[in-house]
Amino acid sequence: MKRWFAALGLMTIAVFGIGYWGYQEHNSKLMLQTAVNNNYHRAFYNLTDHVQTMEILLGKSLVLSGPEKNAQFFEQIWQQSNQALDNLTQLPVGDALLGRTAKFITQLGDYSNTLAGQVSEGKPLTREQWDTVNRLYNQSSDLNKELDKIHAGIADGSLNLDELAITSSNRLDKEGQKLATGNFQTMDRQMQAYPTLIYDGPFSDNMEQGRARGATGEKISQAKAKSIAMQYFNDPGGENVLAQVTGEVEGSIKAYRVEIARRQGGTVVGEPTVADVSIQGGHLIWMVTPRNVAGAGWSIDKARSRAEAYLREHGYRNMQSSYYQRNDNTITFNYALTQDGVIIYPDLIKVTVALDNGQVVAIDARGYLMSHHKRNLDKPKLTEPEARMLLSSRLKVEGMGRPAIIPVGVEKEILTWEFKGTQGEETYLVYINAITGDEENVLRLVNTSNGELTI
Repeated sequence: MKRWFAALGLMTIAVFGIGYWGYQEHNSKLMLQTAVNNNYHRAFYNLTDHVQTMEILLGKSLVLSGPEKNAQFFEQIWQQSNQALDNLTQLPVGDALLGRTAKFITQLGDYSNTLAGQVSEGKPLTREQWDTVNRLYNQSSDLNKELDKIHAGIADGSLNLDELAITSSNRLDKEGQKLATGNFQTMDRQMQAYPTLIYDGPFSDNMEQGRARGATGEKISQAKAKSIAMQYFNDPGGENVLAQVTGEVEGSIKAYRVEIARRQGGTVVGEPTVADVSIQGGHLIWMVTPRNVAGAGWSIDKARSRAEAYLREHGYRNMQSSYYQRNDNTITFNYALTQDGVIIYPDLIKVTVALDNGQVVAIDARGYLMSHHKRNLDKPKLTEPEARMLLSSRLKVEGMGRPAIIPVGVEKEILTWEFKGTQGEETYLVYINAITGDEENVLRLVNTSNGELTI
């Protein structure tokens, strides 16, 4: 009997041991699958980013006429193609898809590298070569749409890259002719990383290095900072509000942090409004009033008028509205300073209006304060017609060009002619140096349901 119990005990220990071993193996397998799947996702998203960049550079090259920028863009396309190919080979896709796509990316990179060398030697591209670049651009746009479908499958759970590897890519093999023809190029629009998220005019993301040239004046006290914040606080019908300084903020512009709260019966109601006021000069840097905006009874035009009136009330004159971005039931308008008919993009202010009652719920004047100073504007050496003649013949210009100051580095600005035009179905902004005639920049506009983006 003792032997039987001993044997039973050993069997029980063995069963538990095997069970524990199986549990550990199962967990290890799950951890391995998770790690593998994460690597697949990383490779896919990196791939989409590189190919998206290739498509953008191809589009920009079509509207440039100067060889220097084109040589730079073609060289960057070649570099992006190498990185895209590296990520593509890490994906668990079938040979049909991988082979066709890898071939396209490789050929696009090699062709771009050849064009870069040709342009660098001072040899202009032929009409046939430009036609080829245009075809590659159109194909990349088609590929982007196909990759968007793949991303949608990943997002809704109908496509799992880990399972795709286990099943030997049967799903993508079946879709090979659709996904991997000559149009496998651009990339998931939802995953693309735009350098500028909201189109505020082309240079909304002002450099925050250097000195804040607009933050002038004497240093102020905390009491003065509270007073200034209250002047900007826009709370229709609000009473019993209290402002207090909660600390100092380091950064490009040193500031007092001010919180404004509504009180009812001694109790704070809702989230406080938060603002930064510069210690030097007492300028409002930014302010946000967080609240739920449930409706949208105001029109865009009415909200824009409210934003412009708000700026005038606080001493901002000659501000020109450019573009806007709507987010749910609020809308952000972007204003750049104008001087003598010249739009000065670095001096930028953003004003956000709630569409339920017209309350200004946010203002961001960081761009303005970093850049604003008294300017002695140069007169253009090139007339608008002369600058227009320097544009690529492939760009269909819309309307007249306008003079614009754009940033080209920390505290460096140049006077340009800004032209808006189309190439194919895409819209671009091209900036011609008004003094030298050089092409300084080109941006592509992307229309969305809520505003415009620039890339």
